[in-house]
Amino acid sequence: MKKILGIDTGGTYTDSVVLEAGTKNLLYKSKTLTTKHNLRHCIETCFEQIPSEFLQDISMVCLSTTLATNAIVENHGCREGLILIGKKPKGMMPTDRYAIVEGLYDIMGRMRRPLNKEEIIRTIEKFRDKVDAIAISGYASIRNPAHEVYVAEMVRERLNIPVVCAHELTSTLGYYERTVTADLNARLIPLVCALMDAVRHVMERLSIDAPLMIVKGDGSL
Repeated sequence: MKKILGIDTGGTYTDSVVLEAGTKNLLYKSKTLTTKHNLRHCIETCFEQIPSEFLQDISMVCLSTTLATNAIVENHGCREGLILIGKKPKGMMPTDRYAIVEGLYDIMGRMRRPLNKEEIIRTIEKFRDKVDAIAISGYASIRNPAHEVYVAEMVRERLNIPVVCAHELTSTLGYYERTVTADLNARLIPLVCALMDAVRHVMERLSIDAPLMIVKGDGSL
């Protein structure tokens, strides 16, 4: 009988459920305290509470992002930097660690001002050892993301840290909303990666060979 293992790491408790894959009938559930300072510990405890017979024939492991939602509400997360291309959007910036570089596309996707490579390098170097991830947001990048893509490649090459481009997260207009979304996403990447790594570590130790799926905010995987 194939089974699905679901794990929800929240701010206080980490819950797990084992379902029958076909019927979605609940086979087992457990609860343990979330240890935010050591996610591997609470994940290991979570797995240890599940009888071994329920960990056989796992076809999918589903991991919720409640931990990320709580981090946003509590204003927690990593040190993220924000690079704005072209101009600053109207509204309160989600971080004080931001910089504006030259370069602009109009809403038709036509380049109005090119990037300045030297300026981009100087800007990126100012973030060195000061941030754990970087978000990049350009005006009208959903019409032409070339500037965002180029700056992201430069960040990865020089700093080797996670990068989020605003055009990757939404295809709708709204420079400010895209910017905030990209910044929050960058802030959460190390946190969610730590949670995923903790789950993968225990799965490997228990020889659970199944895809690890992330539950999105809309309930899809």
